[in-house]
Amino acid sequence: GCALSNGEIQTYDQTKLHALQTYHQDSLVTDLVRDVTNPYSLIASSADGTVTIYDIRQANTAALQVKLPRLGEEALSVSIGFNGTIAAVGSNKAKIHFFDLRGTGGVLGTYNQSHTNEITRVRFQTIPSSPGTMMMASTTPILVSAAEDGLACVYDTSQITEEAAIQNVLDVQSPVREIGFFGPQSEGIYCLTGSESLQLYHKDDSVCRRDFGPDMRQYLSQILTEQVGHHDAHRQSMTNIDYLVDCHWDQDRQALQLLVGNGQGDTALYQVGEHGVSFMNRLRGGHRGVVRAWNFLSSNVFVTVGEDARLCEWNRASNLFGAGSAVTPVSSLLPHNKGPEIIVASSSGAKRGNAVLAKPGGGKLRRPRSRMSASPY
Repeated sequence: GCALSNGEIQTYDQTKLHALQTYHQDSLVTDLVRDVTNPYSLIASSADGTVTIYDIRQANTAALQVKLPRLGEEALSVSIGFNGTIAAVGSNKAKIHFFDLRGTGGVLGTYNQSHTNEITRVRFQTIPSSPGTMMMASTTPILVSAAEDGLACVYDTSQITEEAAIQNVLDVQSPVREIGFFGPQSEGIYCLTGSESLQLYHKDDSVCRRDFGPDMRQYLSQILTEQVGHHDAHRQSMTNIDYLVDCHWDQDRQALQLLVGNGQGDTALYQVGEHGVSFMNRLRGGHRGVVRAWNFLSSNVFVTVGEDARLCEWNRASNLFGAGSAVTPVSSLLPHNKGPEIIVASSSGAKRGNAVLAKPGGGKLRRPRSRMSASPY
């Protein structure tokens, strides 16, 4: 499914990309996620403070809708945990609310001590299914939140209070707009910042394992220019990279992948490791504007959506996708039979000197807040 700027949510058939359902929201959709334990569930948070759960097999109706308790509070992000029973909702009032989805959607509790500015993203840890098996993914009680205050917080939401739940505070020092888990057991955390940079962490400590710095776009542009030039006789390379879209963990390839793009609609795919970045694919001819999101449908197939109102499907196993659309693979640039460079150890086995720490500036200072009991249970 994808959310439109007019408040509509549309779902599509994965095989033919035919529109299946259209749902109408009363406000701008701020986040759209799925429940990894239920393939028919689609969850949307909205600027009017509502969180709506849809059963995509049903047309025009919501299976459940909950509302944030405070008047005027906006729901900016949502994530589903505890195998489909609990929703965590981040708001513009620096709060994370927890809702019980097993009944009428009542509020279980609120975290209000960890952040000082609006919550941009909340994500429960998802343990991916093993490659080649029929097992579904599952979730754990571990939750990560990101905010405009330049902090990312890791919680164990099975604990009774917020003070007991908080496990780690990551000082990103720049407003965080996207965050997520990665790794074979989702032990790593990536942070995309408002300054278009990327930082990598392990969930069990606060050491920044890799900070690609404020010049990451120039760095990626240079890699792209060099690599595409070797494989494109006409040098039809994309212009400089303007923004980072998001990261996704490819469980089959055991790799963290980053999509980047520019204002003309050209995008490129990279593999990210703790020790560097490898260019994977160039995507051209699909979009005519900024790409906002992407997601995998299978190991080789993924979709992108953009401000040009286009939804494009890409297949890395093929060079052609209809008139004017193609992906240029450069698989020879990746080492064969070599595992990706990913974070697999916590700080107990890591040396702080090996980390590239975040540079000063860019984020707001954390202010002390009152310590109050705030259990989601």
